[in-house]
Amino acid sequence: MNTPLFTVVIPTYNRANMVKKAIDSVLNQTYKGWKLLIIDDVSTDNTKKVVSPYLMIPHVQYYCMEKNGGISRVMNTALSMVDTPYLVQLDSDDWLPRKALSAIARRIYRDSGKTAMFYGNLRVWRIGKQKKKRKPGAKPYFHVRHKSFPNKYSFLKYNRWMVAPRCYRVDALREVGGWDTSDKYHGRIMEDRRIILRLIERYPIKWIDRTLYNRTKHIGQLTDRKTVRKRNYLRRKTFTYYLKKWGNKYKAKFGYNNGYLVIRKLKRRRKR
Repeated sequence: MNTPLFTVVIPTYNRANMVKKAIDSVLNQTYKGWKLLIIDDVSTDNTKKVVSPYLMIPHVQYYCMEKNGGISRVMNTALSMVDTPYLVQLDSDDWLPRKALSAIARRIYRDSGKTAMFYGNLRVWRIGKQKKKRKPGAKPYFHVRHKSFPNKYSFLKYNRWMVAPRCYRVDALREVGGWDTSDKYHGRIMEDRRIILRLIERYPIKWIDRTLYNRTKHIGQLTDRKTVRKRNYLRRKTFTYYLKKWGNKYKAKFGYNNGYLVIRKLKRRRKR
């Protein structure tokens, strides 16, 4: 194909032991209309050495940030470099099934061109020490089936695993200003939910009911209490901000799910 449809962006930081699997999963796609952009957030391990052999392959590019900036700044850098119509984010400890891009491409070709993001279902793999906790005969993974969001409020309340893969229409990302780095954590936390909220208030997002992403659940992802507090602070700020921005029609009843703040219910405010 002369003009690739996708740029698959792999943001990475100190994942030298895992990024190869992510890269290989792109190279092995049945659909070949892609570019691959690996952006290194100034890793201190041997990530560059692991990536270097792949740079002989056409359409594979590696870029290292000048200084560590966090995921949102990395994705904004990617957005400034991409020249394809769609951008697929692939975290460096995850990987794509072989037919993932084919399935997304088929949906894009049937679309009106107004959709800002496509997403599918997940297969979540338990790796590392977590394997020891499995019951005999249990599979090393479980499935997460997402759903469609009929409106922006239904996504605001969604508290399952974050949707993935996230295939963004590049023009829509640019029209909303990309990823937000204005919070006190500079976009390092909850960047996925926040970019979708920016998009869904202006454009439709669409679900593909197929397993299109492999996510890892490993010991390196464990979060301490301090990190949970930061996330919950930003969650409350985000939820409150969008409810007010969208007309302050609803009052949120908050609760917790596995330690994280969620919206349990939205109650319509009485008109004065």
